[in-house]
Amino acid sequence: MPMKIRFLAGLGLGLLFCFLGSVRAEALSAATAEECAQQWASRVGQGQVDELNKILDDSYQHIHGTGLVESREEFLGALRSGARKYEPIQLEELKTRLFGDCAVVTGKFVLKVSVKGKMMEGVNRFSFVVVQTPQGPKIVSFQATAIKPAS
Repeated sequence: MPMKIRFLAGLGLGLLFCFLGSVRAEALSAATAEECAQQWASRVGQGQVDELNKILDDSYQHIHGTGLVESREEFLGALRSGARKYEPIQLEELKTRLFGDCAVVTGKFVLKVSVKGKMMEGVNRFSFVVVQTPQGPKIVSFQATAIKPAS
């Protein structure tokens, strides 16, 4: 009898693990990806480093309009130290393309940022890459491209 109970218990646990392994996180939608991008803009503009960190993937890469490339730690460190301070960011002209558990969100925004006390301003195009992870949607990449003013 004990052998039969152990077998049934093992079978039950095995089926449970198979079921749990097949349960996936909610599928990534365009609305979810855009909300993630909007959260990024809000948190960067308000200097909410700890909240921002929650939506950035460990592999996050930030490519500035100047060409500077930073890791997640470098980008957050500049915000945390006050070396870089953004004014509120309003994302416009959002367009989202879905590729399975990945989304590319593009658009434009007006940039106003103080870098070590020096103000920089301009209009930029941007792209975010958002992926669905077991912990929820995460931003893995951001890139800005400065739009030159018409002459």
